Amino acid sequence: MTTLTITHTHTEGTLIDGTSRGDGSADALKANRWRWSRNLGSWYIPSSRDHDARGWQIEATARQLREAGFEVEIEVDNTARPTAEVEADKAARAADRAAALDAKAARHQSTADAHHAAADQIASGIPFGQPILVGHHSEARARRDAAKIHTNMRKAIDAGEAAREAERKANAARVNTRPEHPSTTANRLDKLHAELRKLERQQQPGYTVASGPTVIAEVSHEDIADTPRMEQLREQIAYWEGVRAQQIADGKVLDTSTAKAGDLVQVRGGTWWRIKRANTKTLTLESGHCSIRAQRHQVTALRPGPDAD
Repeated sequence: MTTLTITHTHTEGTLIDGTSRGDGSADALKANRWRWSRNLGSWYIPSSRDHDARGWQIEATARQLREAGFEVEIEVDNTARPTAEVEADKAARAADRAAALDAKAARHQSTADAHHAAADQIASGIPFGQPILVGHHSEARARRDAAKIHTNMRKAIDAGEAAREAERKANAARVNTRPEHPSTTANRLDKLHAELRKLERQQQPGYTVASGPTVIAEVSHEDIADTPRMEQLREQIAYWEGVRAQQIADGKVLDTSTAKAGDLVQVRGGTWWRIKRANTKTLTLESGHCSIRAQRHQVTALRPGPDAD
């Protein structure tokens, strides 16, 4: 009986070892949303790298494989990597993908150019506007030439479209090799802080976990301890706050910590607005009879109000 091993780490994601072509494992893996990777030489769960293991998916896969006659072992390590390492690895993979897609685009474009050249060469031997002379001894050759021109042009068009698609994907991959946009960093920090606050509330004495009208559990002083996820969130927040500070230092984002009611701001380079109310994360702005709310990180210009000293 074949033994298969499902492994999960934050570095590699969720993989399975021991499968082979035609051994009957593919049906169970496909049914549970695994994919085959030629680069890895293994089946894998998409988007499982740098996330905790999806226990429900792994257990469902193992159960179905066992029903198919396989022995299945499961090895899970949910130890998270430092955020700096995760981001560097992500950028390196994106760069490799972009380079591979650039090469693919070049191959397709070379194929398109070759088919265009072949069609042009055949067409160059035909007088301009010359129709096929039905019944003439040249008819068979003319029809063969027309078919070859059509085939080459069709292949040239298909290869050209494939080249453009590969180039589009390469450009999309290159986005992940560039420094993150300040707005993206600010939104990311907001989400990380929100999740951490939620977990911290759940760790407070007296917090209850309820299901409908029934209280399932109540947190006591003895239960209070940082969870691995809380530790990971604090590490991620520290990393991205460092990125944010560098963006401010580099002039890529405006420091609005001193903005107060009465000051004037521009949002994304648009109209000047007067700050009506300044909150921790948002600004309430007004101009004439219009009023809007904007995130602080959306402000691109700031100047003191007319009443400032």
